[in-house]
Amino acid sequence: MVKSIKLKLSKIKYSGDSIGDDIRMEIEILNQYSRIDKRIKVGTTAEINKDIGKFETDQKIFKANTQITIIEKDILFNDVGNINGNIEIDTSATKLKQFVFEIQVRESRSLLSRLFWGKRIAIFEIILEAQIGGIERYTPDLEDGWLVTQTGQSKQVSLPAYIMVYPKYIKNGREYFIPSEGIYRDELLSAPLKDDNSSYLISNVKYEPMINAKYSISEKVFTLNRKKYKATDYPEAPWKKGIYDIGIPDYPHGSDNAYAEAIKQKVWFPINFENARYLHVGARSAGCMTIIETTRWIEIYNALIKARKGDFKNVGILKVID
Repeated sequence: MVKSIKLKLSKIKYSGDSIGDDIRMEIEILNQYSRIDKRIKVGTTAEINKDIGKFETDQKIFKANTQITIIEKDILFNDVGNINGNIEIDTSATKLKQFVFEIQVRESRSLLSRLFWGKRIAIFEIILEAQIGGIERYTPDLEDGWLVTQTGQSKQVSLPAYIMVYPKYIKNGREYFIPSEGIYRDELLSAPLKDDNSSYLISNVKYEPMINAKYSISEKVFTLNRKKYKATDYPEAPWKKGIYDIGIPDYPHGSDNAYAEAIKQKVWFPINFENARYLHVGARSAGCMTIIETTRWIEIYNALIKARKGDFKNVGILKVID
């Protein structure tokens, strides 16, 4: 099983002699490079808590060479110390693991532009922390917007694009995983592998901040990111003024050929108004908020599908006005 390892620079402790307080740390691990500038006085410990690397491995023991350089920045000559060390992590562990590196930096001085060593020696204790976890993956953005999966009871269910999941194992040509959001959150699902036995799941998806949208009942206009879209609703099931959540899409709606020009037309976004209302594309409404500019639906889809409110079920909020 593939695991993720996140390394963090936790603290730096400054002891020994004082050689100055303008410190730079340079850390390189498996070609991932970090630089941290910090003012710190001798006799103190600074909390840094900065991520310095993220790695994936399918090995039980993860090993990596670590190069750390400490620089006290001076006008004429920098004081520099460094160390080459190793980190070794048992990926089956669940607790944080700490690594402590001690670096000595000797003061340097100049006389008539010539460098010589002083007597002061500073000691820097660098504390790294490793957190081990599962690798997050995401559902792909397929042509119709849905990845067909299967529950443990062999029931077919579909997931929209960019749902975060945690892969568990591969068996009999299927990949098993657990979604961390949406209506199937925490449920074990599986999807078939591709013809070349590769995964449909993707990585490196970056979520966008939550969406703030608006709908005018009187004007029949939906506003998103300062763009206005013509819409319609159903007078016999009127909307009420208020603020509502826009949810992560739940399951496919409609058909692929109702509006040939409306890309991703089967992806509807639920709105937590009464009687299961949705934001979707179409020509008419039975109570939902329907975008009638069918060729522009993909603009709304692209803006909403990667947005997240941070509650594992919504992409943003909708303000309904007169």
